[in-house]
Amino acid sequence: MKNKISIITFLMAFVVVGTVQAQIKVNPKVGFNASAVDAKVQNITAEARYGWNAGIDLRMGDGAVFFKPGLHYYNFTADLFQDVNQPGDVPMKDETTIQSLKLPVNAGIRLTGDGGLLGVNVHGGVTPSYILGVREGATVPFVKDDLKPFTLGANLGLGIDVLFFTVEANYEIGLTPFFNGAEGKNNVLSVSAGIKF
Repeated sequence: MKNKISIITFLMAFVVVGTVQAQIKVNPKVGFNASAVDAKVQNITAEARYGWNAGIDLRMGDGAVFFKPGLHYYNFTADLFQDVNQPGDVPMKDETTIQSLKLPVNAGIRLTGDGGLLGVNVHGGVTPSYILGVREGATVPFVKDDLKPFTLGANLGLGIDVLFFTVEANYEIGLTPFFNGAEGKNNVLSVSAGIKF
């Protein structure tokens, strides 16, 4: 726990130092996401599906290379299926909502320069995530403790700027287990639109 707090503190300090020294563009955005994780937790099968996200990125640096930290709220649903253990049991199905906070730390390259009518960039980095909450299902027991509180992913993305409008596609590859007591990493595809100023 202390190591995770130290890492987050270091990342935030890095952002503050970079903010003082570099040109900054603020990029609020909203979008939708699709998660691909299937896992069996005790006698419950969980399959993540679709959701929405909102957050803000900072673009720091002039020229071809830029630094891009962010803070994002993610909300997505998961289908829950409880196994049938004995003859006569009724299979149970439910749905839950999982909320998380993501802190992507990316570096990017501007492929078409900066400040023109059309800008294209690619970026990549790491994405620490923290589970904020889980809406408990009415029929299938699934709670926040069934998930790892902290996870880590590798992030790759492509962004397009038209004047001050932005569109971005990101793919996060889960590097650490998403569930407690079960295999399964959360891979997330997200598409977002926003503005920069």
